[in-house]
Amino acid sequence: MLFNLVYDLVLMVLAIATLPQLLYQMLFHKKYRTSLLQRLGVKFPQIKKNGHKLIWVHAVSVGETKAVSTLVKKIKKAQGNALILVSTVTETGFAEAKRSIPEADYHVFLPFDFNWIIKPIVNQVQPDEVILCETDFWFNFLKNCKNRGAKISLVNGKLSKRSLQRYLSFPSFTKRVFSLFDLFCLQSKHYQDRFLQLGIPKEKLQITGNLKFDADMTRMQEIELHNWKKKLGINTKDLVLVVGSTHDPEEKIVLDAVKGLWEHIPDVSVVIVPRHPERFNEVANILERKRIGYRRYSQPQTGNGQEKVILLDAMGLLKQCYQLADLALVAGSFTSKVGGHNIIEPSWYGVPVLFGPHMHSQPELLELVEKYQSGIQVDNNNLADVLKRLFSDPNERKKIGDAGLQMVDGLTGATKQTYKILFQL
Repeated sequence: MLFNLVYDLVLMVLAIATLPQLLYQMLFHKKYRTSLLQRLGVKFPQIKKNGHKLIWVHAVSVGETKAVSTLVKKIKKAQGNALILVSTVTETGFAEAKRSIPEADYHVFLPFDFNWIIKPIVNQVQPDEVILCETDFWFNFLKNCKNRGAKISLVNGKLSKRSLQRYLSFPSFTKRVFSLFDLFCLQSKHYQDRFLQLGIPKEKLQITGNLKFDADMTRMQEIELHNWKKKLGINTKDLVLVVGSTHDPEEKIVLDAVKGLWEHIPDVSVVIVPRHPERFNEVANILERKRIGYRRYSQPQTGNGQEKVILLDAMGLLKQCYQLADLALVAGSFTSKVGGHNIIEPSWYGVPVLFGPHMHSQPELLELVEKYQSGIQVDNNNLADVLKRLFSDPNERKKIGDAGLQMVDGLTGATKQTYKILFQL
């Protein structure tokens, strides 16, 4: 009882501390306007089970939603009568869930973890199973689901070194949270070792692989690629650099390097895809301050059609962009605050990959890329030189891209294995 009161008190203190930032984002970036009411427990849909099993799948944001999408599709196909509710935290994650998991019966925002908000929601939903993807462990949510008799599982489980240290610093909280889980389906032994350090029984820890490797990577036809390139306003003769999932200050780093590239190889178009939509205008301002000609995907083509930068100010199109690329740079890796994104994704299309020095959030992906030599790790100092070298050498680009195709050829199967263990087949 005392623990529950302390937990809610800590949440309240954190909520008050972050309130100014929340209001700022709502007023100036229009963030959280769609999700706030539902996260407060208001306008949460009325769930009608009608005697059917209900599976609650939670994925915090875009990456986790993409990862769990293939598993949800398999569950729905195999258990057609089961109801599936998919929850996310971010608005971009919610949009991705609607796009990539249309099979779900309900798409919702996960309510805030105050007991007085989440308990009535869980009691109304009455989940039979709860499946969390990767991370995002909320004590009151999990406790109330367990009290309702739900089986709780983690899929595509991972645990960063930083998170491990934090959990070890609060052993009482850690024990209470992770004891609520019945099963952990983990990406690799690397993560299994970390969960073992938290005192979780080994029999609960299963290595099932990375669900992201089973994501739908349907390739566009040649005519589709041609039309997509035309829609973006890219000259058919240009080479294309796609810079995916950028965060502040990565656009500045890349653009400084690209300016040097253009001095030697002017016929290179650059597609910049920010990770978060609230930064679209910010990135546009960066381009204007640097006096770089650009066009926004969302706006009609203007000017003389000679803009060399396309700002992809829309969500859900990164895979299509990677298929256009002669070279991809996966961002989130030039800032220690993020620690890298999915550097495997361009390899599905035979596209050579560059990424920055900060990959601590994706150690298993870094290990794979290094093993197959399907990408090159760069830093702020040598990025311009590596860009010049690769855009001058199609043979090296092809060699790296082919290595990527070889790598991804043997990576699938996590969805099948995870489903088998989840439902004890």
